Amino acid sequence: AMFKGSDQKTRTWNIIINAIAVMLVYSSYYGGAAVMPTAFADMMGRNGISTHTAFTGLMLNNLFVVLAAFITPYAIKVIGLRLSLVLGSMCTIPISCALFLPYNWSILACQAINGIGNAFSRAVSLQFLSENSTKSQMARNSGLHWMIFMSCILFGNVVLYFGIGNRHFLDDGTRMVVAGALTAMCTTGCLLYCLTRPPPPLPAPGEEEIMETTPLIEEAKVAKKLKDLDKSYESSETSSDSDYESSETDESSSFLDDFKQSLRPLFQRKNIYLLLPLCSTGIYSQLYTPLIPSYIGMLFEQRSYIAEFGIFVGIGEIVGGQIAGRVVSSLGFKRASVLTTALGVTAYAVIAFMFPLFFNSAPVLEPNRWGNDALGICIGIIDVSNNVILTTAIGTVYKDNSAQIFTLVVLMMNSSGIVRYLMMSYMPLVAIVTVNIVALVGSSCSLCLVRVGGE
Repeated sequence: AMFKGSDQKTRTWNIIINAIAVMLVYSSYYGGAAVMPTAFADMMGRNGISTHTAFTGLMLNNLFVVLAAFITPYAIKVIGLRLSLVLGSMCTIPISCALFLPYNWSILACQAINGIGNAFSRAVSLQFLSENSTKSQMARNSGLHWMIFMSCILFGNVVLYFGIGNRHFLDDGTRMVVAGALTAMCTTGCLLYCLTRPPPPLPAPGEEEIMETTPLIEEAKVAKKLKDLDKSYESSETSSDSDYESSETDESSSFLDDFKQSLRPLFQRKNIYLLLPLCSTGIYSQLYTPLIPSYIGMLFEQRSYIAEFGIFVGIGEIVGGQIAGRVVSSLGFKRASVLTTALGVTAYAVIAFMFPLFFNSAPVLEPNRWGNDALGICIGIIDVSNNVILTTAIGTVYKDNSAQIFTLVVLMMNSSGIVRYLMMSYMPLVAIVTVNIVALVGSSCSLCLVRVGGE
């Protein structure tokens, strides 16, 4: 089919709606994860709920993300891409419902369902982005997608900030208001997915190049070339029909083989260098959701400071994304990882002075609202820099099997997420800071050992 302007408008529409929808879905997740520890602590032990309940629920969330990551590709084949977007996003709503029904059973059940939804939302939204992007437009569309998506931390905490207001205690009424706002935001994201349109067929091989390089005054010649391309493309499709039908019958029987294939990167020698950086990045993300917010809730009566910290993390993520891309491009991911490690170690040292190092102890420095906000910007910049560095490393060194590496990314980052919530429940801050510094330095050394090109 001809590469028409209407097709391009449909693709652009799908890309923008997809990015806004997944941003709203994850805004609800980050907002809920940030406020839960303090909201449950303010319940004063009612229903057996405490801060540990929030950490246990988030740990279960990460576990189900890992499990669902292996099922997602096959579910997409069965129910289709657009329906997967809607159903996956609907599964993310329960994280805010856990604030409506704060019981142990409901919190754990809602977190498990949300973990499945998170796995679907990210994987399917990225595949939908790919289905609506030609080869020459993929970089531009990916940049647009991530720019919108990265604002989810900022947007979710803005909603949280106004929902909490000037309250010093999250009573039942306030908790309901916050839960309602987060649920409405996530539901809006689900409904937006219903506005997506079936992706138009991408241009046949060679068709896009003709459209991009041929002047408009030669429309007749272009039409002839495109017609020839269509004929050759259709003939190749016809010849492959029998092969496709025969392979379709083997799809169900190949599940186990594909599952083993998805685990294979774990045992490949050249991928070992990625394991520690992925784990380190997964553990590091605990700082903004929900470790530091829970400490802010303990040190400050003003509950809106929790959301305010998250807002500045979101600003750091957005600003840092622009800076990190340029730094990594000019220095390379190895040198950039050394620089980011130095910044990360400095941030951990500041955290050690700003918050209690041991249970029931006082911080070294006097609690300061503006210090929290400055720390939030730094954490956001370091977090997005780590992600840019890892993405660049994977795209540079592991391009040939990037699909398998993506499974490895989901597996390791969310598995380390389980570890981080266990650490938050049972370890003092001094131990958490020590583990993170060792992991951050180790991950930088590990990335420096990765061989690039002819090294």
